[in-house]
Amino acid sequence: MNSLRILIVDDSPAMRAYVRRTVQLASLPVKNVFEAGNGAEALEIVQKENRDPNKLDLIFADLNMPVMDGEQFVEKLRQDERDSKVPVLIISTDATQRRVTRLRELGAQGYISKPCQPEMIRLKVQQILGDAIESL
Repeated sequence: MNSLRILIVDDSPAMRAYVRRTVQLASLPVKNVFEAGNGAEALEIVQKENRDPNKLDLIFADLNMPVMDGEQFVEKLRQDERDSKVPVLIISTDATQRRVTRLRELGAQGYISKPCQPEMIRLKVQQILGDAIESL
């Protein structure tokens, strides 16, 4: 992995820009950033981009969105064998223990409360991607 291909899913354009900037400030080597305003748009992007030999490396997703929320998105994503391994990091204000537990059961790899800090983003990405990120 030379650089990361990430997808940011949030219904707020301002929050997508904030997450993008926070990822940059975390000094993560990002090659491509894709954006979606809800889970349904995100699934379309994943289904298109994850067929490319250079697959998505990580998805940052909000929970509370119209059309398809983050929980539904993770559940649908995990149903397709080709996309089931893409790590998902939830970034949301909805941090009830029940919801976080449910998201982990569905296959989300981590959770960060909004507003997120670059140090926390870097730490969580390192935890999720492990040695792959260390070599970047």
